[in-house]
Amino acid sequence: MGDLNGEQLLAQVASSIDLYFHIPFCNQYCTFCHFAKEINPSSERVERYLAALNKEMSWSDAALDGRAIETAFFGGGTPSFLTNHQLKTLFDMINKRFDLSKSEVSFELHPSLVKHADAADRVSTLLRGGVNRFVLGVQTLDRNILRVLNRGHGTDEVIQLVKLLNEMGVENLSLDLMYGLPEQTLRSWYDSVIGLVDMGIEKFNIFPLMFKSTDPIAHQLARGRYQFAGAKERIIMHFMAEHILTSLGYRHGPIFYWTKRPQPHSVQQRRKYDSWNDNNLVPFGVGGFGYMSQCQFYNEADLDRYLSRVEAGEKPVWKGAVLSQDDLIRRTLMFALRSSGVPLSRFEREFGVSIKKYFGRELQILREAGLACISNDGVLSLTAAGIINSGAVSLLFFSDNVLERVAYNDSRITDKRTDLLEKHDYSPAARYGSSAEMQAIFR
Repeated sequence: MGDLNGEQLLAQVASSIDLYFHIPFCNQYCTFCHFAKEINPSSERVERYLAALNKEMSWSDAALDGRAIETAFFGGGTPSFLTNHQLKTLFDMINKRFDLSKSEVSFELHPSLVKHADAADRVSTLLRGGVNRFVLGVQTLDRNILRVLNRGHGTDEVIQLVKLLNEMGVENLSLDLMYGLPEQTLRSWYDSVIGLVDMGIEKFNIFPLMFKSTDPIAHQLARGRYQFAGAKERIIMHFMAEHILTSLGYRHGPIFYWTKRPQPHSVQQRRKYDSWNDNNLVPFGVGGFGYMSQCQFYNEADLDRYLSRVEAGEKPVWKGAVLSQDDLIRRTLMFALRSSGVPLSRFEREFGVSIKKYFGRELQILREAGLACISNDGVLSLTAAGIINSGAVSLLFFSDNVLERVAYNDSRITDKRTDLLEKHDYSPAARYGSSAEMQAIFR
């Protein structure tokens, strides 16, 4: 992505939209986190940020007026870092602009919330504000690993917060787990999965640990400070979780998402992966990533720059790109492959071209490698091997133009420890350079 005029984002807004609100504040710096955040800010700093959020929302009032809000997601950072008063302020200003009464509204909670005396009051405020889905970042139930990750919570807090939410009538709850963590063994991974299943959790987000060179956990790996699972162990952890959950009646949503309920894992994830470019994701806040009017873009990832630009009356777009028809085709395929697959007939209706003609070489490579298949009813989807190698599959569909632009931007990074692109860009294309090198990988 490069420079983008924010006004372009309002040119062709979809009739139904999804909202994202980024709350960048945390009590501690988790070693694996690469999202925009600030640790233990003053209350004045938080109030200034909430005021900026309110002002940023006013920028798009006219363009978003009358649009149906399908989903809203509050991420971070740690959204539950906000005090009860600040949460009321946040939802008061949002509900004045947007009707969330028919929306799926998701809010990330940190398990340490339960240590606050007003934890129940905060949850009540969220429920009154319209939240109807909660996501808990648990990562592991191993106390030692939680300490190494600097998570700021233990297993007891997870149990207590789940109990509190159950007592308050919360029915839509999803918990995050990660595999490949430092000091994690097959046994501790098994214990974490089974421990949460035994607690009655019906929805999971299960992710592999991803290393970013700017994150502390990457430095720990490089210095050999802790024992990390190798490639073989990570693969075993992936299939161990898949076997356990499948055996117990859970089913895949999109890749890494599991549910035991007949409904989809979440409306938010279904729209993200299966909407085929006809939804718009509208972000508010520092580091928010969005898709509007056939443009992908980032908000400013530096908090001070974000605040100064919003306070000056600007839309705080950091980087962006207007997507061509070829970009939209590739985007559709990469997202849909990570979820319910790509119906060949729908692809041809949507884009006026056969997927077998447009991506003939790529499909041949994937089928020969056992990473994808086409079902009898004409749906292209990933195999079990394709799912665990989904990053490599996506790389195959990056255009030469995009790969060359990525390589050019990478070449301009002078200090990987501080560069914001290095810190916040986690595209699988980002570390692979030119298209010629990419082709060599798949040969």
